[in-house]
Amino acid sequence: MVKQRSKTYAVSRFQHKHLLLGCTADSATLLAVQASTAVEVLAWVAVDALQHGSVTALCGALPDLKPENPVATPASLRVTVDDSLARSFVVTPPRGAQSLRELRASAAARFAALYGDPTEQWLLAADWQVTVPFIVCALPRQLFQALESLDRTNDWRLDSVKPALVRAWNCLHASIPANGWLVVGFGQTLTLVHTRNEQAAGLRTLRLPGAPDLSELATLIEQERLRMPVPAEAGDRQSLLWTGAADWLPAAPTIAGLASRVEHLRAPAVPTAELTEPCQIACHLAFAGRR
Repeated sequence: MVKQRSKTYAVSRFQHKHLLLGCTADSATLLAVQASTAVEVLAWVAVDALQHGSVTALCGALPDLKPENPVATPASLRVTVDDSLARSFVVTPPRGAQSLRELRASAAARFAALYGDPTEQWLLAADWQVTVPFIVCALPRQLFQALESLDRTNDWRLDSVKPALVRAWNCLHASIPANGWLVVGFGQTLTLVHTRNEQAAGLRTLRLPGAPDLSELATLIEQERLRMPVPAEAGDRQSLLWTGAADWLPAAPTIAGLASRVEHLRAPAVPTAELTEPCQIACHLAFAGRR
């Protein structure tokens, strides 16, 4: 385990009422924020390289996430996890569904069909809908329990635990194309949400081998258009919205023949240079939970 604690980057006028935690498969970074965008890095941990990518290793690292200076309580904690730690997918509600129990059963069946696993070791959450498709996000129970333990140990109040996709969707909901794609990028994780007539129509999360260039991103979007075909007249209305904190998010106004724009979700004015790259990514994930 590699454990590192932050220096104090801001005057200690922070009351630490709002804490933000970002988690990747190999790192975690804890921030304190004020009502403004002022941010203080409180602590960070990096997972043992030999156990890279293991949820178990991340859970084992979380107890070492301790600020050097005590955090005034009560303090609310919002956690944002990298999309690669979650399993997210779209569910179309069964015809005639009327109860939450039916929707949960449908989501569990869809989960099993996609991943070949039962849901016992996962927590499924969604904005359940009976008339339109909805996004379901599944988090490992092991990770959620480790976060609850961290919360209890420090006498904090766990406010929410959400994947980056959900944070981005909630933050930019009014800007998401009615027809096209929301593309969320943090580090080397990319999530594409296909929308059709203002509804989620498809979702895919990828782990990239490296930072993609513009031509690789264009190829990726072209592949998505082939996977999710629409009538020609609808295709003319499609557009792209890119968001997140990845350095490779494209600024080009047109990609793969579609109008494109980007809205960054980066932590402002945070001196992350002393953090390892995975902890910098976790820092930006944490900041995405500020809203």
